[in-house]
Amino acid sequence: MQQNSKRISILFALALLFVLAPFARAGDWEFPKDWFWHDDDTQRAKHEALLGKPMPALELSDWKNKTLTPADMKGKVIVVDFWATWCPPCIASIPHNNEMAEKYKSKGVEIIGVCTSKRGQDKYDAVVNDKGIKYPVARDPDLKSEKAWSVMWYPTYAVVDQKGIVRAIGLKPEHVEAVVEKILGEGKTASAR
Repeated sequence: MQQNSKRISILFALALLFVLAPFARAGDWEFPKDWFWHDDDTQRAKHEALLGKPMPALELSDWKNKTLTPADMKGKVIVVDFWATWCPPCIASIPHNNEMAEKYKSKGVEIIGVCTSKRGQDKYDAVVNDKGIKYPVARDPDLKSEKAWSVMWYPTYAVVDQKGIVRAIGLKPEHVEAVVEKILGEGKTASAR
């Protein structure tokens, strides 16, 4: 009787572990906390809800440089930069985004600029042209993508892996490339096995 009770306890524990495994990442981010803009646990929790899940839809219009569809993104590492035309750090990040787009395009990385915010979208065309953005960019005119991705400030960077899973969101611009490198490195490790 006691032996059966132990077996049932073990089976229950394993079943519980299996059921709760998808939630095990809560509070346990894979990248250092100081790589992110989050000021408090409330902000962090909003982005944490997206981690480890399929990337939310991007409902965009007015594409420049190249129109991307979900099929175009399949199997690629996706860097999404939510930016605003009036945001100095966003504008300052454009040259590095251009460099990353060029450096990683042959490695299966796609950078997407998403012009969002309630104000300043009327300057979208001018900023894209004047600042020489070379990677695909589009507008989020109804702020649907901003809402789906829980954008709270600009720029908000997110990185999605080759399986379409959000791995990081709310990154500071200077840490985006390190996240991309880690994800690309995982692909090399898996293919070497």
